[in-house]
Amino acid sequence: MLSSKVSTVVVVVAAVIFCFVNFSFSADSEGQKTYRIGYIEGGPYWIFSSELDAIKSALSDMGWKDRIDFLKDEYYSPGWNEDKKPELIESAQKLMSSKDLDLIVAAGTDAVAAILKVNNRQTPIVGISVSDAQKSGFILNESDSGVDNFTVRIVPNRFRRMFEIFHEMVGFKNLGLLYKNTEIGRTMTNYDDATLVAKELGFELIDYKNIKETGRNTEDTLNCLNGLKELVSQGMDAFFIPSLTCFDWKTSDVKMLLEYLNQNNIPTFARNGTRDVKAGALMGFSSVDFSDRGKFVADKIVKILQGEKPRSLAMVDNVTPKISINLHVAKQIGFNPDFEFLAVSNELFQEITLPEDRLVK
Repeated sequence: MLSSKVSTVVVVVAAVIFCFVNFSFSADSEGQKTYRIGYIEGGPYWIFSSELDAIKSALSDMGWKDRIDFLKDEYYSPGWNEDKKPELIESAQKLMSSKDLDLIVAAGTDAVAAILKVNNRQTPIVGISVSDAQKSGFILNESDSGVDNFTVRIVPNRFRRMFEIFHEMVGFKNLGLLYKNTEIGRTMTNYDDATLVAKELGFELIDYKNIKETGRNTEDTLNCLNGLKELVSQGMDAFFIPSLTCFDWKTSDVKMLLEYLNQNNIPTFARNGTRDVKAGALMGFSSVDFSDRGKFVADKIVKILQGEKPRSLAMVDNVTPKISINLHVAKQIGFNPDFEFLAVSNELFQEITLPEDRLVK
């Protein structure tokens, strides 16, 4: 009889221990879950890769390095020439139809437009490196994306301030703009912001809108060079360097384009900042350190993976613009910056330093 009772107690205790161990194992397994993230971009662009690297670094600093897997087989970058547009949509559809993804990162205006077009309204989407999310129609306003599974980083009036500061420092009369004559193309050169500031401050816009991106490096570079020559012939006395692939050092001979502008004494403002200023543009907003934007986006990703809705997260990143200027270029083009201008500049370069990863050596 006693033996029977002992056996019963042993069985019960064993069952309790098993349940406890099993529960603990499940909790630990859940706590160490690896989240699967897909990625899409319109094509290779150094801004995208720099921001993605900063995000991964920030996630690592937050202790999430081993809990997030950016999937190589869910990484899409079709390319920039026009015949790749259908492939971009197909890539977005593949991501949206995947049942195994916990989140998607979409880099750039083209990719965000594609992914939202086929949105399944379930998989969380985080947009990065988007030119102007509100004017592109991706969000309702700065405080509401309008889409439950979508969020993006925005910096209010960033590009408007670029034109205002550029004009304040240089005092040009005719600003040159180079772009593709499409809605996204005009966004890449911030045409709407330039138009508003031009009306307010009283300068004229001279534009060349016949740019085409074929994906053939030499052809695209020469296409942009012809555009610059046309703008100079029309009286351009300052140029805003846009986010075109012909101004991407990894895919184009940007050195040739900047040298042409400097030889014609054209002050330039680099939309993408420090990298171009070091390499031959006159000025731009400082962007040498991507860590702050990486932290901002990484924080969003972690909160989403912990259960928060993308739409509920703050999108505004209130960063203070920092100015970069190349004094060598200033001397070369005959521009004498005011002392006050130099005093508020955060980065001053004394020479031209070309990127080590440039296409043309």
